[in-house]
Amino acid sequence: MSDESNNSTLTQVSDGPEYRVLANLFGLLLGLSGLLAGTMLREGSVDYWQHDLVPLLILLVTGRGLLKSSMDLLRESMIYAEKKHIVDAFLKKQAEVLTPEPGEMARLTTKPQYSEEEVLEAVSKRIEQQRKGKEAS
Repeated sequence: MSDESNNSTLTQVSDGPEYRVLANLFGLLLGLSGLLAGTMLREGSVDYWQHDLVPLLILLVTGRGLLKSSMDLLRESMIYAEKKHIVDAFLKKQAEVLTPEPGEMARLTTKPQYSEEEVLEAVSKRIEQQRKGKEAS
């Protein structure tokens, strides 16, 4: 029963490149703060690197992750910009196709005007054709 309540309260966070960049920046900040508080900086010598091994590893791993996620973010934003450009061009082309030019509107034919006699004659012919069709079948 507690598993069901725990599953319902979990929220999913997007795993987008912008979140990975922010997470790697935070890790880089932690690594730098560990180095600032470490022995190498206090003693002023690189000879104490073994004492600051954990902050150095955090710095290296998150620095690599920051570069990788930054490249992913740039690649994704370039792809997004390219797709947006393609969609905009397509929409512009569709708008040109759907909106006729003013000269095209003038070329449309007008609706023919029939007189009452022509309409009655056409209706009577249609009725006669339908009667003949029923008699033949």
